[in-house]
Amino acid sequence: MRVRKFSPLRIPANNVPNTVRFYREVFDLPTEFGVNEARHLYFDKQSIVFYEEPDGEPITVQVIVRDHKETVINHLINYEVTQAKPATESEDGRHIIFHIDDIDGNHIEVIANK
Repeated sequence: MRVRKFSPLRIPANNVPNTVRFYREVFDLPTEFGVNEARHLYFDKQSIVFYEEPDGEPITVQVIVRDHKETVINHLINYEVTQAKPATESEDGRHIIFHIDDIDGNHIEVIANK
């Protein structure tokens, strides 16, 4: 996917390496190489930090992509990511919002062009 915006930049995880791999593969995010390589991904010159919090409350992550609906659907199928609930349309009618969950139960809203 061609990510345009990503927030928040701190995400709780039960198993940091597995969660980092999920986000790297599903959203095509690059690894931040160096000391924090196993815990950080990189987006728009900023680190996305994954931190261990086994009993933490799930959060909502918002990912805005440049892709269109069909591209996102195919991408999710290719990575065997199921939708937590059916996609919805934005209030302005210009975007489709896909609802998925990461492997730790955090909810992810993937907002794509219609």
